[in-house]
Amino acid sequence: MNFYTVAALLAVLLLLGRAIYNAIWSVYLGPLSFIPGPRLAALTRLYETFYDIWLGGQYTFKIIEIHKKYGPIIRIAPGELHISDPNFYDTIYASSSAPRRVDKDPLFTRFSGLDNCVFSTVQHELHSQRRAALSLYFSMANVRRLQPVIQERLGVMMRRIDEFRDSDEVLNVSCMFSALGNDVVNIYSFARCDHKLESPDFDPSSRDGALAGLKSIHWVKHVPWIHGVVKALPETVVRRIQPELAEFLAQQRTSRLQVESIMTGENEGWRDREHQTIFHAILDSKQLPQNEKTAERLSQEAQVLVMAGTLTTATILELITFWLLRQPETLLRLKQELRSAMRSAAAADMDAVPLAALQALPYLTAVIKEGLRLGYGLSTRSQRVDPDNPIVFVDRKTGKRTVIPPNTPVSITSVAVHRDETIFPQSELFVPDRWLGEGAKRLDRYLTSFSRGSRNCLGMNLAYGELYLTLARIWRVWASREATGPDDVGVLELFETGPRDVEMGADYFIPTPQRGSMGIRVKVYSGVV
Repeated sequence: MNFYTVAALLAVLLLLGRAIYNAIWSVYLGPLSFIPGPRLAALTRLYETFYDIWLGGQYTFKIIEIHKKYGPIIRIAPGELHISDPNFYDTIYASSSAPRRVDKDPLFTRFSGLDNCVFSTVQHELHSQRRAALSLYFSMANVRRLQPVIQERLGVMMRRIDEFRDSDEVLNVSCMFSALGNDVVNIYSFARCDHKLESPDFDPSSRDGALAGLKSIHWVKHVPWIHGVVKALPETVVRRIQPELAEFLAQQRTSRLQVESIMTGENEGWRDREHQTIFHAILDSKQLPQNEKTAERLSQEAQVLVMAGTLTTATILELITFWLLRQPETLLRLKQELRSAMRSAAAADMDAVPLAALQALPYLTAVIKEGLRLGYGLSTRSQRVDPDNPIVFVDRKTGKRTVIPPNTPVSITSVAVHRDETIFPQSELFVPDRWLGEGAKRLDRYLTSFSRGSRNCLGMNLAYGELYLTLARIWRVWASREATGPDDVGVLELFETGPRDVEMGADYFIPTPQRGSMGIRVKVYSGVV
């Protein structure tokens, strides 16, 4: 053999030996080798890749299955742990007052190229700075000031529902609620509105684009260079290959244009608004240095806010709508409570009821909480990393202590918490009563749809505001065939829609129904049919 052949063989043997050493170290000798779990998961992320890419967003379900075999703390990747004890949630997702840093796992912040938004920020201190500049605008006080904006959009939505009355056309409420959320978040963010609610089909392009972007997250996570390749392709090529993904990339460009129009002073629509608009205020903020106010970074922030405003609250509204129409006794009880708070069915009188009064209604609150529980919020795991200190986990059944080394990504998914039968019996059912009566208050600590701690969902108060106002406005005057009131304007009836359209079939960052679902669809009638 010549020199080059020998050198090549030695290089191959060296690489093979190094791979074997790394495998042995990771599985048997490394700092997490004592944590139980599948050996293949400890060896390579290809285990996770198989469930997330090949099987399509199934690793969240597999993790729950692994816990049943190996216990409450498991190793789900070479350097990552997962815990199934809901009582340990607040330890992992620590509050801002906790005396420790809470970082994110850099491997999981590659959010379709949106690496510099608050959600994807890795470092604790930088995250705190970026979040502080936004959090004021999502306080409940500011959301209540936004009530007239939401009500104006709800007025349009109610007129659109009425247009479907006795027409035999199918109303896709999934698209309608997404249009509502998109209109509201754009008004609040940029003082502009695309009037998607007025569009004949509710213009689902933003919804479809956001969903397509989320469905690419597993590819981006495991094959991070793929996003750069797609962005480099001409738009015509992307539209031919994957039209929805092309719409997602178009949303990125639109978000940047919106931010730039504010920066250059072209967008003056905010001046006559009674409420603050987010990005005008951020650019004037003294909390952020100039290098944090670039068009690139703020456009990423904008796209995440618009995506979240378009999808997340809409998902809960459509889920609650499905269950109210499936369970007339639940809807009837809700309508009775709404009539006590909104005595007149006139639009002006309903608008006059303040958000705070709706938030005080116990059964409406219970319906919303149960919708949030079954909707999960994020279905994917959102890891937290303490770069400085070990975390001690104690198995509540055996008393066994496990010391988790510093800098280890750890998570507890909302899906696992909300499906815990010891906390939520018959967890697959829609049971608002579980949030009422003695002992119900303790359940609040297990409602993790918005996460908790210093990195909880920034838009939580806006989501709650939209949920209360939207559900109250619709169900005060609309009914189902079995749950009608004296001054109802008509009934809604599910059309070719079943549990598979609301049950989580896959994890694509947010819960995604089974393939083929067309969303929650209804027909609208003048009276009982």
